[in-house]
Amino acid sequence: MLRAKYNLNGHLSLKGATKMRVFCPEHKRGFFAPRQSPIKCETRGHLLGEIDLEGQAVTPVELGWQYCCNCEHFCPVDFDQYGLQRCPVCTRKSSLVYLCDRCYVISFESNTPLQTKNFTLTADGAPQPSCPGCLRPASTDLHEHTCDDVNATFVTGLSACPICEERLDIAPAFPSTVASYLKRTRAANKINVTFDYETGAFVPVEDGEFVVVTNPDQAIVLPRASKFATKRDFYEFYQDYYHCPNPDAGEVQIVQPAFVTHEGAGWALTGTGLLEIIKEQPKPKPVVPPAVQPPPRPVAAKREEPVATTPTPPPPAPAQPGARACVDCGSMIEAKYAFCWKCGHSMDEEHKQSVSNGRKPPTMFMSQAIDLDDELTVQHEPRPLSSTMLPWSTSRTPETPGRGSVLKLIGIGFVALTLLSLGLFGLLRSETQTASASVAAPPATQPSQPQPTVAITTEVSRNAPAETTTTQQAAPVTPEDELQKLREKRMSAKPAERSKIFQALAKVERQYPRDYRFPYERAKLAARGSQASSRTEAFKALNVAAEKAISTGKANEMLNGLETDKAGDFSKLAQGRYEWSRLVAALKRKDPSLLGE
Repeated sequence: MLRAKYNLNGHLSLKGATKMRVFCPEHKRGFFAPRQSPIKCETRGHLLGEIDLEGQAVTPVELGWQYCCNCEHFCPVDFDQYGLQRCPVCTRKSSLVYLCDRCYVISFESNTPLQTKNFTLTADGAPQPSCPGCLRPASTDLHEHTCDDVNATFVTGLSACPICEERLDIAPAFPSTVASYLKRTRAANKINVTFDYETGAFVPVEDGEFVVVTNPDQAIVLPRASKFATKRDFYEFYQDYYHCPNPDAGEVQIVQPAFVTHEGAGWALTGTGLLEIIKEQPKPKPVVPPAVQPPPRPVAAKREEPVATTPTPPPPAPAQPGARACVDCGSMIEAKYAFCWKCGHSMDEEHKQSVSNGRKPPTMFMSQAIDLDDELTVQHEPRPLSSTMLPWSTSRTPETPGRGSVLKLIGIGFVALTLLSLGLFGLLRSETQTASASVAAPPATQPSQPQPTVAITTEVSRNAPAETTTTQQAAPVTPEDELQKLREKRMSAKPAERSKIFQALAKVERQYPRDYRFPYERAKLAARGSQASSRTEAFKALNVAAEKAISTGKANEMLNGLETDKAGDFSKLAQGRYEWSRLVAALKRKDPSLLGE
């Protein structure tokens, strides 16, 4: 066995470093593998993944391997089993974690370290003598980061977290919230303290209400609580050390920190700080666009009723044919009106006077008779029943038609339309009965001769509609149509409908055995499951899809799809799993043997 050795000066020697210990999580077995990439399992020869042993800092960053400084095993990263909390080989709990900014190998240091080992992590989280993956020394500018996505804290030289993508090269500054400032501060510079009234100083306590941050220039003390539940939290713990213009419930933001100096076993307060409360903003309600209202219908202008006053008689208007003058106001009013539309005076009195004097009423022209139906907005005085039903019972002028004539025309039109509909219905029914009778019964003139089947078929085809044969010919279903239907069902599927969609996908896969897109969709559906075996089923489907894509010359197409879905449907599969690295390598090299079993 050849491993990395150290020279007399204590530096790592690359001479003879040709072997490394590797653990296969699938077979639960460790073995020695040559120090070259990609790494294959010794048991079945399947691909475990690739390691950038040269430390070329290839982008984008992909977390694929981890190394335990105690058991000295390399192992593919599995965030679902232990994450960054324990070593998957020796199951020791990790106390320090380092992420190399060159080869992206994650190194663990246990809280029960061994005395003799090749690589270790210092108290600052830096590897000594170098990174076990690329064998390069650690960067001088290291950042400590607490990643909420994996619930772990690690030290790295990267400028941004490859998991949550938070910037790490920006130093915390005020004003800042307590949670954000403490998250960006290294754990070695944070000490939990409480105020001791006997000594008048902040002393270290594990569950203290304050945190002392030991900056190089000036130490500060911050509240440990990132939020206040009520204003009472401020007055009970922090009012003697911080000023707050409006204490209330909400997130704590430090405008100016409180300064302390180290004295003896504690820290003495030298300057009070200033904080403010950021209240939680209510979620905005979705704005519903107002419904489009139809434009208002035009309303016929009503004639203004004349004021019951005695106006000054205007000068007589020039005479118009078919008009008569009002005896009250002198306006020329058409003969069709019974009242003056200016002063409201009855025109019947003038009519009676003209008849008694032997004068004939003015003649009504045809155009004036047509105008009677057009003036629908004019309100006429109701007539007695005898004047409309018995026109000969009075000697008045025949009444002009109004709304009644319009209603009669509408009624007549409705009756005519009803009769026409009934006539068409009867005609179509009689034709249908005649056609069915001619098909069902043979002619009565030749009862002894049987009707040939050809004649019946010809008669039916002559009377049948031409589009009967065309409706039976359905459009051919293409794989794209089936894929689109299954994709829509998958995206809108409920947990109870997953089994039915799996059956539909399996049926379509048998119809198109060379199309990789259907097992690819099945992998997306399996990746959404909450069971422990969901990810295993998803990778099995992806391996089947990769084999089909490689055999049909569509490996690059599937590889592009994986890059697109890596941040979407396959986000849980792509986070540092060796199966994902194996799948990508097989597609890049177009080698299905790398997929394993």
